[in-house]
Amino acid sequence: MYAAPITELEAVNDMLAVIGQAPVNAFTANNSDQNIARQELAKVVREVCAYGFKFNTDEGHTLLPEIDGTIAIPAGAMSVDPMDPRQDLTPRQHPTNGMCLWDAANLSWAISEPVICRIRWSFTFDALPELARGYAVIAAGRKFQARFVGAPELDRFAAEDQQRAWLALQREQAATADINVFRASDEIARKVNRGRMASPRRFAK
Repeated sequence: MYAAPITELEAVNDMLAVIGQAPVNAFTANNSDQNIARQELAKVVREVCAYGFKFNTDEGHTLLPEIDGTIAIPAGAMSVDPMDPRQDLTPRQHPTNGMCLWDAANLSWAISEPVICRIRWSFTFDALPELARGYAVIAAGRKFQARFVGAPELDRFAAEDQQRAWLALQREQAATADINVFRASDEIARKVNRGRMASPRRFAK
């Protein structure tokens, strides 16, 4: 049997335990400590996503213009970075259509061609991989403890735990990136080899 990843409710209960509060069975609107813990957790989750990891970043995501040429920023996108340096595009608040790409070179909302972007997504806690969840719980719990208790001894141990969790997350993401690089290199090598095999010999007699 495989262990299930930690849920948001379990994470909040871990944070409540730090300040000596009993665990809860469900989220309720009238529990202030629980709601504050949940808010702190959500803040750290956003910080993790804003940092940008492989799990929440898409390379080569294509955005298509609408009939009027506007390109809306997708819901849940924290940042949208057009990858073609020839396109001087940046996210900006449209007068009526929310956040859209703005053509700074031509001072226009009308964009005539698809835009390939690097997009960093904002995920909820339950959409994070396990190591990112673990880091978020520790970091949010540390802030939560400082807000309610402020015990230096507890903060020192939490700081060490937070550092270890962050390093583990970084190592895991670095390993994932290396795997993708090697996979891409293998694919490139196969294409090069196929090209060499398909091309005629230049010095054939």
